[in-house]
Amino acid sequence: MVEHFESPVKKQVEIIGTARLTDESAASKWRVWEDLWSVPLGRSQRVEDGLAFSISPGEWIVVGGPPPAGAVDLTHVRAMFRLSGSGARNVLEHVCAIDLSDSITPDRAAARTLVADVATELVRDDTQGEPSYLLLMSRSFGRHIWDRLVAIGPLE
Repeated sequence: MVEHFESPVKKQVEIIGTARLTDESAASKWRVWEDLWSVPLGRSQRVEDGLAFSISPGEWIVVGGPPPAGAVDLTHVRAMFRLSGSGARNVLEHVCAIDLSDSITPDRAAARTLVADVATELVRDDTQGEPSYLLLMSRSFGRHIWDRLVAIGPLE
C-alpha cells in the first residue's frame, strides 16, 4: 500500500517581501550511489526531467523525474522548499550558515549547511534569471524551517 504524501506545512506559498517561498515537498527525491551524469561534487545539473546534485563523495540526490537505476526513494522522508525572487538571498542570509554571494554560491552550486540551525541541503537553482534556492531537509524539520523563513518578514 502506498502512503499518501502529506506536506509538513499547511500553505503551499508564502510571499516574504520580494521573495517567494514554495513548498515542493511532494516532488520525487532519489538518492543514488552511481554518478550517472558526471555531476561534480558541490554542483548540480539538469538531467532528463529533474535536477541532480552531489554534496558527498560517491552520493547523488536527484529531484524530480523517474527513479534512476538503483535509487532509494527519499520523497516521504525529505521536505523540499524553493525560495526564489530578488529578495531570496537576503532572506536566506538571516538563517543560513554559508556565504551566499554569487562568487561563492553561484547558480548550480550545491552544499550541505545549517538553515535555521537544521542540517539542510541547499542547491542554487536560478529560474528565469532570478535567484532561486532549493532547500532539502528532514521532513520532521520542515515546519520549523518554513516558520523561521516566514518570520523573517519583508526586508526591503
